[in-house]
Amino acid sequence: MTDRFIQKPVILDDDHSTGRLKVSLLMTLLNDHPYQKEVAATFNTDEIAGQYIQVDHIDTLFKRIQYINQHFRRFSVNAQSKHITIRESKDPVEDLNNPHPLIFNFEEYAEVDEVKNNLDCYAIYDAKNTYFDTYDMAKYANRLYKSGLGKLAQYNLDYFKDLASDDRKYNRYRSYRLVANNDQLFLRGITSVDRYYEYGVDFTFVVTMLSLHRDMQRNEGNQYAITSAAASESKVEIIVTDKHLKDAGPFGKASSAIIVTTNDLGQGSLNFNKIIRVGGRLHGGVYLFNSNEEANNSKLIISHRTGPKKTLESLVELDTILNDTDDFIKDLLAIKTIKTPDELRARIEYKLTNPRSAFKDIKALRDIFKARIDNEIKAFAKLLDMCDKAEQLDIDYDLKDKLRYIISDIILSKK
Repeated sequence: MTDRFIQKPVILDDDHSTGRLKVSLLMTLLNDHPYQKEVAATFNTDEIAGQYIQVDHIDTLFKRIQYINQHFRRFSVNAQSKHITIRESKDPVEDLNNPHPLIFNFEEYAEVDEVKNNLDCYAIYDAKNTYFDTYDMAKYANRLYKSGLGKLAQYNLDYFKDLASDDRKYNRYRSYRLVANNDQLFLRGITSVDRYYEYGVDFTFVVTMLSLHRDMQRNEGNQYAITSAAASESKVEIIVTDKHLKDAGPFGKASSAIIVTTNDLGQGSLNFNKIIRVGGRLHGGVYLFNSNEEANNSKLIISHRTGPKKTLESLVELDTILNDTDDFIKDLLAIKTIKTPDELRARIEYKLTNPRSAFKDIKALRDIFKARIDNEIKAFAKLLDMCDKAEQLDIDYDLKDKLRYIISDIILSKK
């Protein structure tokens, strides 16, 4: 069974993409977004509404984000702890990894400026643990539910609810982030009411494409392609690559790229990270992250506490992230004098197969790096081909991100 909320890859097929999208059509993704006017003003979209943004596969990803907006309606309500009860679901819920999520009932809540009553929703992601952590009982409550002792967990939760009714210290007023899908309502997360900004996958895609369009207008000759993408209603990852490839010797071709991510309920609201795409064709290859020493100079991280005005102003820094690849290629070429290709392969294999590895049960990934390779200079291309095959595997995107960091750290380490 496929979880409807899992981040899924977007198939990027050249034969089904025009590689361009009109600005006015792009902006329709923000029709119901709270910061639509701020985005329009920042990028002067009224003046450039008729212009086309030319980025490979922009239209393909637009359709995915449009689908998400049409089928997953995101909104929030505010409620006090004393008005919330939790119970176990009796009937299974389709297309969830956990078919029996807990049900949150809001006896009274506020949606925008209207006070309403009696709202049920299923808890997904880490919502229930966030709620349990209010009382420092996440591990305890989960153990009780897992052991079939839900009534005991309920007794404890009811006790704290009664406390909240009598003592303001226990009665917290918070924002509950919801999503409606297939006539069902789900609780995605719990945040503060006024110190948390959620921008969303639609906002992230729109401002990224508008930023690239602005860059191409200011720097004639710049061309970009979306070479990898994955999305859910709360998360998106977009890798945008410079289409101008440069020679990287035995490593093949290399070009600059940025990886753009958002997690509505995670650590970073918007993240822009400079990476390098090495080897393979334009829409393949291996993505390598800069070393830790250089990483701070090649990242733009916007937290959930950053308001829309400052967030949009910060996007100017994207111009400095998409830099020339020459210095990086010099560092890459120096690696072949330090390590042999099979030494690097063996170190990657060890990282994937050691008993504490998150990848130890993914046989298809282990098999890729199992075969020894020659220690000739040309074998670096073979190593990158292995990494390219690993990149193409259909695995959880959090794991794929860890895999990229492992490969980058091993290949680029000068120790």
